[in-house]
Amino acid sequence: MGKLKLRLLNKWELDKDYNSVLNSVMLQDGRAFVLTSEKEDFNRYCLLEVSPLGVKEIDAWACDHVWEEESLLFTDGQNIGIIKAGKEIVYYTGDFSHPEIIAIKDSQSILPKEAQERYFQIVSDSDQIPVCFEDQVYTNQARNFALLEFDREKKQAKWTTYSHIDKNGLNHHDRSSDASPKIDSLKCWQQELYAFTSGENQTSVNKWGMDYYALVKISSDGRIIEKLLESEHLKTLGKKAGVNGLFTDSPYLILSPLFKNDDWKGK
Repeated sequence: MGKLKLRLLNKWELDKDYNSVLNSVMLQDGRAFVLTSEKEDFNRYCLLEVSPLGVKEIDAWACDHVWEEESLLFTDGQNIGIIKAGKEIVYYTGDFSHPEIIAIKDSQSILPKEAQERYFQIVSDSDQIPVCFEDQVYTNQARNFALLEFDREKKQAKWTTYSHIDKNGLNHHDRSSDASPKIDSLKCWQQELYAFTSGENQTSVNKWGMDYYALVKISSDGRIIEKLLESEHLKTLGKKAGVNGLFTDSPYLILSPLFKNDDWKGK
């Protein structure tokens, strides 16, 4: 594989201070949309449009329970939607100035009452939208996922399944713990479901490193169908190690190392 070269295409000065990017999407026309929050008021979400013309705030809304009701941004390539607290979709079409509110049905109680939506990066090219959740233990480490069926024509949405990754299909899973693998990013692509997991450790990976990581194709109930990438047991290396994985609106997964002293040399 040849070396990839990154080049800064543009840079903008913002009119106000925002926090970090929560998640982002890219439309087919080259515009990017970013979900963030105000720096002075972190309970206020902001949706930004980034284009060659500059940065424009499309929408903003307050959330009194921001840690329990995280929002999630997704796209179908032309339009964008925001899933709020697993209960509704705010769907932006046309010039995005008048979004529609679409209730999410859960007549079969697919989502547990304790489930809290997480804004980890997701990608989908179909009516099935994968969403990260955690329940029972809340440490901002998603270990569960759900599939949302969204009919854009009928403006209907419903939850169809809720599960976790079956860690028995991974070579270095922790047999002494019931914890499921963490889910950093999800992707529905060409009728297949993919997940990148950063292992099972409940401690901070930025401080202590990962136990393993893997890129897997999974079924809707979390069974591992194929392992496309799987690390060795990183805790046996004698030094901290770990790699983050992020799906994109393309056939590629972006991998980036956590530490500069591993075999990746920070690249």
